[in-house]
Amino acid sequence: MARAADSLTEMIRERALRKREKLVAALPITGELLRGTLLERVVRHKSGCPKCARGEGHQVYVLTVGYGRGQTRQISVRKERVAEVRRWLDNYQKLKETIEQICQLNHDLLRPDPTVPHPGRKRRD
Repeated sequence: MARAADSLTEMIRERALRKREKLVAALPITGELLRGTLLERVVRHKSGCPKCARGEGHQVYVLTVGYGRGQTRQISVRKERVAEVRRWLDNYQKLKETIEQICQLNHDLLRPDPTVPHPGRKRRD
């Protein structure tokens, strides 16, 4: 029975290792990564702008990046670069998701093998 458990444990481990290698091979490694949130806003001038007077306003895009201790940085993004920024944000999310999957597999691989005996704690009197 122990031999079957050893075999099953080894099979599970090998499966996890193969899955991890497949994830590593598929990592979207590129310099085109961007963390943050792309916001679309409408800015309205107080006076002198016919477009704003009609209530239309001006569409602007802002990349917002949060840092520790409540600090946030906002970067204006030109309309012609919005598609590029969205692609970079998507690359970051895909990379982050893949890294999380790899970490979960590594957590599973760290679990002790139930078939390997481990010495118990010595009892103190």
